Amino acid sequence: MKKIVLAIAATVVALSAIAPAQAYEQHHPVCHKVRVHHHWERHCH
Repeated sequence: MKKIVLAIAATVVALSAIAPAQAYEQHHPVCHKVRVHHHWERHCH
């Protein structure tokens, strides 16, 4: 019985740690510099 409770607790902790990271990735576009025709431009995606 204890093993099941520990497994559920571990799953909840893992999901709560992963969920904010995914939300952060979706809401904040990643910007990086790209060289275009001898000058630099910022591309966000």
